[in-house]
Amino acid sequence: MRLGVSLAALGGIVYGIDARTPGLGLHGQALAVLICVVVACLGWLVRTVTVYLDTQHRALTGTAASGALVTAGGLLLGIAPTPPALALAGVGAFTAAVELTPALATTLTAAGVLVTAVGTATINHQWVAFAGYSGGLVALTLAGFNRRQYKQRLVQAEQLLTQIRIAAAADTRAAALDERTRIARDIHDVLAHSLGAVAVQLDAADALLEVDTNTPRARHHVQRARHLTLDGLTEARRAIGALRNDAPPLGDQLSALVADHHAATLTIFGEPRPLPANAALTIYRTAQEGLSNARKHAPGQPVTLHVHYHHDNVAVTIVNPTSTTADGSTLGATGGSYGLPGLAERATLLGGTLIAGQDATNWSLQLWLPT
Repeated sequence: MRLGVSLAALGGIVYGIDARTPGLGLHGQALAVLICVVVACLGWLVRTVTVYLDTQHRALTGTAASGALVTAGGLLLGIAPTPPALALAGVGAFTAAVELTPALATTLTAAGVLVTAVGTATINHQWVAFAGYSGGLVALTLAGFNRRQYKQRLVQAEQLLTQIRIAAAADTRAAALDERTRIARDIHDVLAHSLGAVAVQLDAADALLEVDTNTPRARHHVQRARHLTLDGLTEARRAIGALRNDAPPLGDQLSALVADHHAATLTIFGEPRPLPANAALTIYRTAQEGLSNARKHAPGQPVTLHVHYHHDNVAVTIVNPTSTTADGSTLGATGGSYGLPGLAERATLLGGTLIAGQDATNWSLQLWLPT
């Protein structure tokens, strides 16, 4: 289709040139016109087929084709200044401005104007026509430059759109990774404590049933396992409520948590205020981890939970004496090694800090969150 339209346009231009004086012939000016037309036609045909060439050969053949069109068409304008002759030179100048470098396109247009001036000075001396057609050639070159800028803007817009899509895909992957990390923390926080304790209670019940006929003690451990299972279900519901932003007030959650730990006390300083869901959940998980660790590693020891509401932050401190006896509690072996690292990740994501450690007599867990 492209080739057919190009050949039809070329045929119309050649017919228009032949219809003008001196026309095409083998003598004098007619021969000069014929030579210019042949050269320009070759340039036109080469320009048409350059779209089928690879990039390396396209630049070279495009330059040669535009040069042939501009110079042959310009000389033809000098010999017989007609609109069809301007069409040949103008197509070369326009395509050069669109596809070649600005410097090279400007050089070709200047060469076309120069050969037109030479032909005008030596043959027809029609300087008014020379001025008009030269202005037209320059105008077509400027139109080509405008087209070039338009195409460049389109390419830049496509590149920007591609970059935006890549960035959006990267953000989606990062969000998915963050979500996976958050779910991993919640799985640990909700299930590790409860299910670990359930496993211990069931192991104890199994051991009693194997070596001890005291079934009431075994029933006690089974009932304790049931209670812990229900606690785990409650914790899962609490986590879902926090994600849906309809969780109970933080103070009520902490009070219920402390009530399950008979040796723990809760003290709240400052004026309690609603906190973002992620911050409230992080504080609750920190308190849960601190009480659970105290139950595992220092059973029976008192635990203090302090929550300080400051103007622009909340500080949480959990302190319990370290165990001084080797009681061999099996609860100390439950759970995994992800509790404190998971809490540290939560705090970091919210712009806070988590510090855990012990001195000669106490173990402490300290959380600071901006609000």
